[in-house]
Amino acid sequence: MLFSAYFRGLSAAKKIALIAVFAALSIAVNCFSIDVTASNKIAFTYVVCFFAGWMLGGVPAFCIAFAGDAVGYLINPSGVYFLFGATLGVYALLMGVILNARRKDAAPHAAAPYIRAAVALVVGYLMVTVILNTAVNYWYALLFLWEGVAKKTFWVYFAGRIAFQSIVYAANTAICIVLVPLLVQIGKKYEKRRKQTDAVRGQP
Repeated sequence: MLFSAYFRGLSAAKKIALIAVFAALSIAVNCFSIDVTASNKIAFTYVVCFFAGWMLGGVPAFCIAFAGDAVGYLINPSGVYFLFGATLGVYALLMGVILNARRKDAAPHAAAPYIRAAVALVVGYLMVTVILNTAVNYWYALLFLWEGVAKKTFWVYFAGRIAFQSIVYAANTAICIVLVPLLVQIGKKYEKRRKQTDAVRGQP
């Protein structure tokens, strides 16, 4: 879960190369995010986190998300990047853990990857978009935009922010769902290649 089976099976050079590719993609997506208001932005960083979590596992995905947000901030400064980098890292970690969670003795089921993807996307939405990012945004607005005076209660702020961000998350989710069949095929090809390699080595 913390490291996917696919990632563990790669050579050190391929692991580094794959992390570098995802990191570059994460930086690019962060740089091209659009700030609509101080509390709302249009970004597709969740797609990169989803893909990285599935392919690499929770720990590499967390590092990619955090580093991508940090470097993206340095290129295109906006808001409190270290906190958003952390929450984005949490999202990537959740994707990696949930998408790669499976019992070793469980028989493979065609619907399992799609169920895990649905669970991961719902949990990510509730934990990060709804709770963590809203709290970070409210804290930022209170301290730096409103100069310590709460111009809105948390729940009024929450209602105004979550409506917009839910639409953004829905767009990210749609892209992730389109990617799922591709990721499933990559997983099947890897598993087939692993079995062939084990057979050549004489392993069960």
